[in-house]
Amino acid sequence: MPVSQFFMLGVIHRDKEGPALLKVWLERIRPDVITLELSHYGIQFRREFGEEYKKRIGWILMQRKERGEPFNEEALSLLLSYVSIPYEYEVASAYAVEHSAPLYLIDMDFFSYMKLRSIEDLLSEKNIETVLSLTDASDSSQEMTTARLFFEKGIKIAQYDREMCIRDRYMSSKIQDFMKHSNGKRFLHVCGWQHLQDPSNFYFSLNPIKVFSHDKTFCL
Repeated sequence: MPVSQFFMLGVIHRDKEGPALLKVWLERIRPDVITLELSHYGIQFRREFGEEYKKRIGWILMQRKERGEPFNEEALSLLLSYVSIPYEYEVASAYAVEHSAPLYLIDMDFFSYMKLRSIEDLLSEKNIETVLSLTDASDSSQEMTTARLFFEKGIKIAQYDREMCIRDRYMSSKIQDFMKHSNGKRFLHVCGWQHLQDPSNFYFSLNPIKVFSHDKTFCL
């Protein structure tokens, strides 16, 4: 009986290079089945309310421009990405359609709900003004530095917390169920790079091949 292969691709969320890198890795790995560290609730929420928040951000940005006030372009990009459909979903969906590959969103709705229920406060007009006024909002570059320290030097700065542990236990069990009924298939799980740490070894039994999206040395 053919044995399934399981890849874990660690990405940086809201990474400007993320869409292009994910496209490359999908074509290199050529998965038969894709799972994403995204919840149905999170995607549905952004579909329903994303445009409303984008309009609010755009209106405040226009006011700043009319007043001749500067704004932080990196901060603007982060704000828009927070309410947009994640690039992981957009890119993986396109691949899934082209290659007739099943695509599953397997993260927990509960944690998405807990985070997104406060979005009205986070994206109030006052907070948007404050964020756009920041002189430094390089969240993605900071995360890149943290990721490289971990993958290249083994230095752990990013915290792997209890929430991530609960979610990984849940997601790994979902993947195990899919793989039980898909002998010989090549599976790809796209997730934030921190999940590759897997300190509780939830994915260990699946014999994962772990890859960081910015890794230029990995060979299949």
